[in-house]
Amino acid sequence: MNADLESLIILQSQDLELKRLREERSDAPRRIAAAESARAAAEAALTAARTALTKEETLRRSHEVDIAAARAKIARLTKQMETATSAAQITALEHEISFATTAISALEDEELASLERTDTQEAARALHTDQLAHLTEALAAERTRGLATVRRTDSAIAALEAQRSTLRAAIEAASPDANPTGAALLSTYDRIAKAKGTALSEAVNHKCSACQMLVRPQRWNDLTDRDPHGPHAQAIFTCETCGRLLYYDPRRDAPTAWPPGEPLPTPAQ
Repeated sequence: MNADLESLIILQSQDLELKRLREERSDAPRRIAAAESARAAAEAALTAARTALTKEETLRRSHEVDIAAARAKIARLTKQMETATSAAQITALEHEISFATTAISALEDEELASLERTDTQEAARALHTDQLAHLTEALAAERTRGLATVRRTDSAIAALEAQRSTLRAAIEAASPDANPTGAALLSTYDRIAKAKGTALSEAVNHKCSACQMLVRPQRWNDLTDRDPHGPHAQAIFTCETCGRLLYYDPRRDAPTAWPPGEPLPTPAQ
């Protein structure tokens, strides 16, 4: 395999790992923001439950005052009936007493309904209190985890970027007489990676693993040619469908088992 192509394979693995690390790092603040939003919602729900309970208590106190006033009115009207001198006066007083009694009954029914609402609201308050405590703990844990993620990924990104810069410099400096040169190959790699996300694709089972299109038999034979002195030993081929740089890993022909996902050896090996 072309040595520069082997270096590009390593470079692509570094670029993909950098992308993963950056996404992981950028996800940490989003996770913290989501935890903060969930806690804020729980806090608002608890505040609303407490406010509703306060309103019910205020309403019942108002009903109690109104009931007391109605009962006092009934007592006053009852005394007035004792001194009434005509049937018309008695009838009028009885009507007012009946109206006050009806009002008391309605207020007592509303008081009972308020107590039932209070039971529901107290249960809601307890639930929201537990949720707020749980989400407060979750937020603290998410902040700790997010800080650790940022520190870890920043360190890994810095180390990987240094390795990547060294490798790119080595590719650009190597084989100045090659066609294409290392600089031209890097330029091609960058252009394809920018357009398609990845610039290289492994040929597996007569297919390009990126676009899953078949590789022509002649192209496949050229890719898998094991002769180090053959006409295609240093050639670089592209997928005729997606345009990515194609490579074939000769270890797939090895008689021993090959762990899937194991990276290719570096050119120095």
